[in-house]
Amino acid sequence: MTAAFPLLFSPLQVGKVRLKNRIVSTSHDAFFADRGALGDRYIDYHAAKARGGAGLIQCFGTTSIHPTFTPGPGVIRNWDDSIIPAFRRLADLVHAEGAAITCQLMHGGRRSSSALTRTPNLGASDEPNDRTGEVPRVMTEGDIRMIVDAYADAAARVVRAGFDGAEVVMFGDALTDQFLSPNVNYRSDRYGGSLENRLRFTSEVLAGCREAIGRDAVLMVRMSADDFQPGELSPDERIEVARRLDALGMVDLFSVTAGTTKTLLGRPYHVPSAYFPHSVYLEAVARIKRAIKAPVLYAARIVHPHEGEAALAAGMADLVGMTRAIIADPDMPNKAAEGRLDEIRPCVGANEGCIGRLYQGLPIECVHNPMIGREAELGIVTPAAGKRRVVVVGAGPAGLEAARVAAIRGHDVVLLEKDGRAGGQVRVSSAAPGRAELAGIVDWLEGAARRAGVRFEFGATATAQRVLALRPGAAVVATGSEPRPLPESFTGAVDVRSAMRGTALGERVVVYAEDPLTAGPTCADLLASRGHRVTVVAPQYAVGEMIDDTQKPLILRRLLEAGVELVPLHRANRFDGGRVVIEHVLTGRRSEIDCDSCVVASASRANGSLAAELEGLVDELHMVGDAVAPRRVHDAILEGTRAGRSV
Repeated sequence: MTAAFPLLFSPLQVGKVRLKNRIVSTSHDAFFADRGALGDRYIDYHAAKARGGAGLIQCFGTTSIHPTFTPGPGVIRNWDDSIIPAFRRLADLVHAEGAAITCQLMHGGRRSSSALTRTPNLGASDEPNDRTGEVPRVMTEGDIRMIVDAYADAAARVVRAGFDGAEVVMFGDALTDQFLSPNVNYRSDRYGGSLENRLRFTSEVLAGCREAIGRDAVLMVRMSADDFQPGELSPDERIEVARRLDALGMVDLFSVTAGTTKTLLGRPYHVPSAYFPHSVYLEAVARIKRAIKAPVLYAARIVHPHEGEAALAAGMADLVGMTRAIIADPDMPNKAAEGRLDEIRPCVGANEGCIGRLYQGLPIECVHNPMIGREAELGIVTPAAGKRRVVVVGAGPAGLEAARVAAIRGHDVVLLEKDGRAGGQVRVSSAAPGRAELAGIVDWLEGAARRAGVRFEFGATATAQRVLALRPGAAVVATGSEPRPLPESFTGAVDVRSAMRGTALGERVVVYAEDPLTAGPTCADLLASRGHRVTVVAPQYAVGEMIDDTQKPLILRRLLEAGVELVPLHRANRFDGGRVVIEHVLTGRRSEIDCDSCVVASASRANGSLAAELEGLVDELHMVGDAVAPRRVHDAILEGTRAGRSV
């Protein structure tokens, strides 16, 4: 127990399981399953969290309990006893570190995909899935009995495999949530109508699970304090739901957050990004805690140990979920306990590496911790066989990571940066509203590099001659990218980086968001906040088409509420200083937008010329990040860490 965090590192009895501390990695998907089975990658991922010091590891969000719910091959399928050996191996690894482990159980009902199951989805009613439009088959009472039994069987399996308990998820548009929702459940039988009837399915699931696992194992519920959706249960009604479930005497722990995946705008609230405050739902969850006897776990945007300690000290929760903070740094609990707070790699709420990739059907990563999902490859940094001088050019995320890791391995590292500070494009991006925390990526990398002994030279234009004068045994070129040269028809237009740095613009600005990611929309957001009248033109079906679903609805709503005009499906052809000529990408119809300035957010161009000059003149040469090809932050850091580990 540390003096700084006496409550966070105090034990807690949950049912008959004693947790060593109050830090929890809550249930979440990672899409690491191998065709539905638990393999080494998933095991390594969760075992690292236990080694890092978390007291409770909750595994496998949306673990399927029945073949009628098949979210995809990356999700665990708890359908039969074949899962037990791998589950037991994971449980043993977690227990060896002194942590407890549980598994989330779920049926998604209408959230399944008939394209995968080749059978109709199941649902409380025939209300279609908001995301896919699929209409489910209304469940009969026989179907309900089948799924209740499947929950019980799945819970029994995880406990037989050595897990400490199971969690039933009843939020985020899970089948239990669909039965509870007055917007989804239109039944007229004993499973619909009144709150008691709509809660009956969940109550039967809990009763079945409790009977299956006995009283020695923990049974948990994950629920929402508020879905923030018209027509859904009010916060007071959700408190009543918690009271009724608590009165059953079967639930050992309530894991409470907020938000839903039911609607387009609900998804950003489901896993709140940096557009939301830290501890954003704490007061709503505290109201539920005050109404029930069982302990309560709070989860949503607890980023720093101090925030977790404050929530516990205020009596607003008994446990704190720090899931994304632990993804960013699995060793965060141990570092906090040892007082090494400066070494904690912060979660910056970017979402694009973790939950954002899930919405794209991809395995998760962390936007600035390349080890996540690659624990076997990157979990250990091995010392170099011999010390060498390593020169890194460029203090963006790729260069900082390469320098940091090379220095940790024992090399003498010099980092040259032409600007007056580190950060590259990440620093520029952090200027937009709601994006300030992104700077934490490069701030942490720079601090860690300095602690490792990297020597920085700012304001240093790195010519080949200057690099060679340092007599490097190896060089890493991380010179990033440059704005793509604008065509002659855009003479006088401004690139998006210059606009975000504060280049003077007139009152009326057209942002041409040729890049489908965040650059154009977040620049428009920044310009609108500065008082400009902004129009965003994009050639895709939607402005910001490739932004993930946890951020895109919020960003677009911010633009619309600020009066920004959105013009998708148009390509900008020309800017003459007073107007932008645009052309519809499907019909070819042309029109004009009067403006004072035009800002262009297009794909960048790799700046790798220095590597070509150094080729053959340095014993070992690496080129990483946008200097190779412009991509995203986690791509740059991954290449940086691999270079730093190989020199």
